[in-house]
Amino acid sequence: MAQDSVLATVREIVRETASGQEVTDETPLIARKIIDSLSLLTVVSRLEDQFDIKIDDTEVLPTHFETITAIRSFLTAKGR
Repeated sequence: MAQDSVLATVREIVRETASGQEVTDETPLIARKIIDSLSLLTVVSRLEDQFDIKIDDTEVLPTHFETITAIRSFLTAKGR
């Protein structure tokens, strides 16, 4: 999947989870409490479904999910 497509999909998933809050690619999702522990599980589940990947519990780290860009980088490292 092309990087632009990955980024667009991550944006869509995060924005749907953010319940209408304004979110850019660099918005600190965890620090601003846009994503909490429960919504993080939703994001992880949707990413797994969308990209047909498995995200291990040990990979669910704040650094991987801090921003939309960080999520894309994490997915890129996983081969997406």
